[in-house]
Amino acid sequence: MSNIIMLYHGTSESNFAPRFGGGRDYHDYGNGFYTTEDIEAAKEWACQDVYNAAFVYSYALDRNGLSVLNLDENNTLAWISILMAHRRSRKIRGAALERCNRMIERYGIDINSYDVIRGFRANDSYFQFTADFVTDTITIETLMKSIIAGDLGLQVCVKSGRAYRQMEKCADVIAINGAEYDYYHNRYLSKDSDARKLADDYSNEAQVGQLLSEILNGGV
Repeated sequence: MSNIIMLYHGTSESNFAPRFGGGRDYHDYGNGFYTTEDIEAAKEWACQDVYNAAFVYSYALDRNGLSVLNLDENNTLAWISILMAHRRSRKIRGAALERCNRMIERYGIDINSYDVIRGFRANDSYFQFTADFVTDTITIETLMKSIIAGDLGLQVCVKSGRAYRQMEKCADVIAINGAEYDYYHNRYLSKDSDARKLADDYSNEAQVGQLLSEILNGGV
């Protein structure tokens, strides 16, 4: 089985080049190069704003010898802990902030020991879901139900210098403009809106499962 995977990065920049150490500390997994294995998702992410053009760059990543952290539905608490360690909401204060810090201490992972991280993408919709969980508004089951149903996609973050060196840019660059841009821009907006509506619907249902306070007190 090949260790080569294709990664895609959507951007409004016409002459983009990833830079090791780039990115911002408050992104989901801190500094890193954020990509996706889904080219359609990359096109949507490239067309988030009202521009006239966007671009998708492709890269071949050789995973041989790389340490990869997979944060899927089996690692929910670790994912939320990592996310909250980098991003915070103003609504998380007082008892919620104390719970958040306890969660990070108990379930957080040292992501700096990994070359690549693969997990959910926390745009504003996802981040609102996780903030609701930390404030004990929704259970962890409702959180994951919202995220999976929202279908906003997974991202792959290239973290280490070694991973950068094992990533090769492909020659083809996809330009998105005109009617195609409008199509992907509307698709992005629609998915984001649908995800928010699903989260609202689920949060208004009778909550089944465990709140964060119950998980922390129960020692899960």
